[in-house]
Amino acid sequence: MLARHTSHRTASFVSLHFLAPRLLCRQNSTSSGPSGSSRARGNRGSTRPVASSSASALDPAKLIGQLDKQLQKFHALPLDGLTPNEVQVFNEAIMALRQAVKTADTRTACHIWRMLKDRHMLRFFGPVHYNLFSRFVEVVCTKRKEFAAWSEQEKKALPEFAVFAAVGGATEGLKQCMLVHIRENNPQAVIELFEQYWASLETKAPLSETGQADSQDPMQADGEQADASATNTSLNPAANLVRGDVLLAAFTAFAMQNSLVGALQMALRTTVRVPPSVIAPWLQCLPDSQLGERVEQFVRRLDVAKLLAHPSALTRHLSNLTRDQAAGTLQNFYRRVMDGLTGPSRWLAVSQTQKDADKLVVVPGFTWQSFITAFMHCRRTDLAQNVWNDVIKLGIRPTVTMWTALIEGYAELKAPDDALGTWDVMLSQGIKPDALAYRALIYALYHSKRIDEAVNRFEEFQGVRAKMSPQPEEATVLVVYNAMLHGLLFYNREEQARALLGKMQSEGPKPDIVTHNTFLRWYARKDQLKSFAETLQMLEPSGLKGDVYTYSIVLSALMKVRDDAPQIMLNLMQRHGVRPNTATMTSIIDQQMGTRTEVGLRSALDLLGRMERGDIEGAEPNEVTYTAILTAIHRSDWLDRKVVDEYRQTIWDRMETRGIRPKRTTYNILIKACFDNPDPEGVQQAMQYYRDMTRNGAFMANDTWWILLHGLQRRKEWAVANELVEDMRRRQFVPSGALAELIQVVRKRTGEKRRAGPASYF
Repeated sequence: MLARHTSHRTASFVSLHFLAPRLLCRQNSTSSGPSGSSRARGNRGSTRPVASSSASALDPAKLIGQLDKQLQKFHALPLDGLTPNEVQVFNEAIMALRQAVKTADTRTACHIWRMLKDRHMLRFFGPVHYNLFSRFVEVVCTKRKEFAAWSEQEKKALPEFAVFAAVGGATEGLKQCMLVHIRENNPQAVIELFEQYWASLETKAPLSETGQADSQDPMQADGEQADASATNTSLNPAANLVRGDVLLAAFTAFAMQNSLVGALQMALRTTVRVPPSVIAPWLQCLPDSQLGERVEQFVRRLDVAKLLAHPSALTRHLSNLTRDQAAGTLQNFYRRVMDGLTGPSRWLAVSQTQKDADKLVVVPGFTWQSFITAFMHCRRTDLAQNVWNDVIKLGIRPTVTMWTALIEGYAELKAPDDALGTWDVMLSQGIKPDALAYRALIYALYHSKRIDEAVNRFEEFQGVRAKMSPQPEEATVLVVYNAMLHGLLFYNREEQARALLGKMQSEGPKPDIVTHNTFLRWYARKDQLKSFAETLQMLEPSGLKGDVYTYSIVLSALMKVRDDAPQIMLNLMQRHGVRPNTATMTSIIDQQMGTRTEVGLRSALDLLGRMERGDIEGAEPNEVTYTAILTAIHRSDWLDRKVVDEYRQTIWDRMETRGIRPKRTTYNILIKACFDNPDPEGVQQAMQYYRDMTRNGAFMANDTWWILLHGLQRRKEWAVANELVEDMRRRQFVPSGALAELIQVVRKRTGEKRRAGPASYF
């Protein structure tokens, strides 16, 4: 219903009884609940309850005004513009619609729709009203499951109702309409419904402005394929607003036509992906299992295709999996790519010349070295070798960047002999190394304590640099020089490092801020403050400005000798023309926490205090700031556990004081940080965060469940993992993808331990 306060005289026209339960809930929520929740609710403007014993003292106008404000917030729409009589008409229409939903009375529903539409009242709809029309369509479709059983009036009205409700965020009715056509083997009707939905969304405001919740996450932490076009800046609002469950129904129609091309064209129009949690329930509704298998295959291929079609999203996705060392998920993704290239129905191409009507997407050339880097980072040299062999079989000649990726992988593994062997094979294949290949080999040598050999290779690079074709850019050459400087200083060869710096200043490449940061960090660690100050003074004459890392180094160095170190750092930023903001200060705090020292912790908390007090204009702490500190605290194995607990509680209290409530992504980061801590308390703290989420009613998505189960699996906490799986089942959460596979592992392992008896847990 919709109510609007005008005066005492018009209040009688407005039906308000349906708000009573809502007000009662608000009163209860402000007077009880977990510790700290009242304050958080108060910050959001909760209404103070009115004592029943003083009913005679109530001001009706004031009460009606409060109800009006609550109702406006509830619908997220302004209520101005209706006369008292129109308010009464609207309320009565909604009450009649509720009854029509119960009885599937199409005639009444159509009458209400026409009346509201003719009076231009649909613009006052909120989530409740959209859900009513969606529910009506769902009820009719459930009672009359065949399109032929619909009346002529229903054939015209139901699609209109369904699309209208879906644009408002209530998609169940539209899905049921589509399902009716799917059961009658009419995929074209499904596609037409989607196009109507898309056309309506094109005139819709962004979700954040309509008050609707996000439809799905762009990236799942379990490594499921992210939205390939998440960075797309399309001007078409529909690209961002289309719901994943409706998109899945449209994909089903294309699967019925066996048209992966059509499905991909539709998928590439959007910046969203099908949430894994909606796939299994949808497949169970389909008329036969063969169609379900084909739809599932389409969704997997479309996820891969969207990533491959958007290189930036593919790079980000592989980078995230590499960072998390998710070797299993990486391997699954790689298999899907190879299946598209070599499987029975090949739909991917390795080059633009091979692309045709059936091969929809070209695999970018950098994909291969990205997979090699990812597998080497996960210490899976066998999988990296498989990539290399597959590349050869596909007729692709390994590029210098692929050889470099392999050498960098051996460098990280501290396997210099393998790196040198790879270098020799590369030369024997007629591949000429570029500047980055030299950098990889130099790093591989000094990273394995073979600094003299690294220097020899660097001198070799200086000799061949002029003969390289094409000539490397100065910025690329500088990367090699900076790597050598880092190696020299790491092994305390200051004299050689300073000589190289002098040569760079006179002959090039011109030193950059990374060059100076390398020296600043070394002098700070050696407590050579005079040399530190001299290096710092070199920045301005060189026309360089410090970056976040520079200021963090300055803060770390000065905190050892000066109580006013944070202020000195801020003065330096001002001198360099850098205006501190929340992002830069949060990055500096993160750098300080990363030092894993008490000095770093003290300086980070000092900066946080300044931000909270408003001492740094334009740099108020946000959720990311607090999360950076909490993450470092949980990962720490250098702080006493009592200190960790004390600081954790302090930070949470300070967040609550500022009205900052953690999101699901925050919990995900903190849970992962807890599992990264090798102490047994890490598992306990991770599960405490999980309990906080359930107690606060936080939304539990695929990513959170995966982080929890994956962490418990790594820590071999099989009993706790099995309890979590049971909790998931009780919540009726439907897992998919890597999460579903992980659950099978947990169940299998738990079953083995049960059969082995209690001794298997020790």
